[in-house]
Amino acid sequence: MATLKIEQTENGKVWVSLTRFGDAELTRLKKIPGARWNPERKQWSFPESPVTRQALAEIVAMPPAPPPKMIAVRPKANDTPPTKKPYHRYMPGKDKPLTTNPPHPFIKQVDDELVLRGMAYGTRKAYGQHLRNYFDWLKAKQIAPEQATHDQVRAYLVTMASSGNYSAAYCRGARTALIFLYDIALKQRGKVCDLPRMKRPQQLPVVLSREEVARLFKVTYNLKHKALLMIAYSAGLRVGEAVRLKVNEVDSKRMTIRITAGKGAKDRYTLLSPIALEVLREYFRLFKPKDWLFPGEDRTDHLAERSAQETFKDAAKKAGITKPATFHTLRHSFATHLLEDGTDMRYIQELLGHGSIETTERYTHVTERGMQKIKSPLDNLKI
Repeated sequence: MATLKIEQTENGKVWVSLTRFGDAELTRLKKIPGARWNPERKQWSFPESPVTRQALAEIVAMPPAPPPKMIAVRPKANDTPPTKKPYHRYMPGKDKPLTTNPPHPFIKQVDDELVLRGMAYGTRKAYGQHLRNYFDWLKAKQIAPEQATHDQVRAYLVTMASSGNYSAAYCRGARTALIFLYDIALKQRGKVCDLPRMKRPQQLPVVLSREEVARLFKVTYNLKHKALLMIAYSAGLRVGEAVRLKVNEVDSKRMTIRITAGKGAKDRYTLLSPIALEVLREYFRLFKPKDWLFPGEDRTDHLAERSAQETFKDAAKKAGITKPATFHTLRHSFATHLLEDGTDMRYIQELLGHGSIETTERYTHVTERGMQKIKSPLDNLKI
């Protein structure tokens, strides 16, 4: 049976501590209107009302959950806890090696060239991974990278393209990395001068309806997660841009968000929604972020992109969304919904940070506004 400790405050709220509870009690607690978890106090807060009191009383009256089954575990011979390996995550302005020590000299050489050109960390990381895959393929054939012939480089790309395990975009990235390796780093231009570029399929972006987006927010009870998803949708952010937002980049006076060093190392301003701002203010009061708007477990670093992706995945599952949607789908939905509302294409291009208007124009193929005006020829038949 769950035990509740209730502390009444003067601002019309009550603080609740829940002990000796199971999943059923916790689920009921989260569904009480106005439920908010305070990570600093380790307590739940609720508005003081008869509805709250009645819901809390029902939780206390629930029958106790059966005790979990005990599993016998053989103790380890050595009680010394394993040493945790240090994990270094990239932080803007601080470089880290892209390969393990000692790094492959050619990958280090390529990375140095990319650093001199001011390329983004994500680009450098992708080049490093492509080259590691290529070097592993050469190693299996006992071929040194600098001694590989034009036909062998070509054979590697053919093997990758015909395997069916890689997308066209990934194969194009591998080709670009090899061109950079031989043209720029090793000065062996003849090996890659005529490598063809795989044609990229014209795929339309997955877009959520407005009802699906609203449902996504309704099932996200964690305030930090809700603020993250809402900011990403309302401003059209990429996942890397969302997790790397800083507190001082949110301007509530001008109602703008500054994106620093987005894709292509470009800065831009985008929208700050009044509704998103209200959620952010509530999030600020509870979590008090200082530097990163969405800090990770280590508060000196930002939330990991993978964590943000998992947050979206969990919310989409709870919302019953069956489309193959990802965190980036929020950005696609932002652009499509603006276009359906009649926003000029050029403004959408600026908000998204697209270098070419052609990239933005693909959203015209997935808008509902135009399709609703078109009548199928079947509807004109008298059947």
